[in-house]
Amino acid sequence: MSSLLLLSLAAAMDIQSGKIRNRLIFTGLAAGFFFQVAEAGWKGAGVFLRNVSIPVILCYLLFLMHALGAGDIKLFSVIGGIWDLHILKLTIIISFLVAAGMSLWKMLYHHNLISRLCILGKYLYQVIVTFQLPEYPKGDQGKQHIIHFSIAIFIGFLVALEVAY
Repeated sequence: MSSLLLLSLAAAMDIQSGKIRNRLIFTGLAAGFFFQVAEAGWKGAGVFLRNVSIPVILCYLLFLMHALGAGDIKLFSVIGGIWDLHILKLTIIISFLVAAGMSLWKMLYHHNLISRLCILGKYLYQVIVTFQLPEYPKGDQGKQHIIHFSIAIFIGFLVALEVAY
């Protein structure tokens, strides 16, 4: 239940300000640490460290491209800290699928699917030719290209719980 509250608050913060406050992240990580230690003793501390590190390692390239925010990665770490590896894995996979659906819907709604795919193609070409990972171009379309990934994480977590239990 505490995970749902944390993720709800994070999504609300993200929608309102475009950021997820570190105080909320710290609260979730502290809760996860205590849950893991209470469940498995000091071995739980190792499980906690492993589970919170996995999202950072998996999502680092997306962060470098500015395709995923630090707060989103930290939210995945909070889930990993509180829950087991199975829930974390399901949440990450489902969240990216939900985000893809949100992005597709938004591009169809704004009638910019073709232009965004062209931008993606140029970006991938640049990465392949230069072997560098520049910031993903946002274009001149204001905030039409932005989705609140925390919403996808919230939905992904709910679905992961439903699938796992």
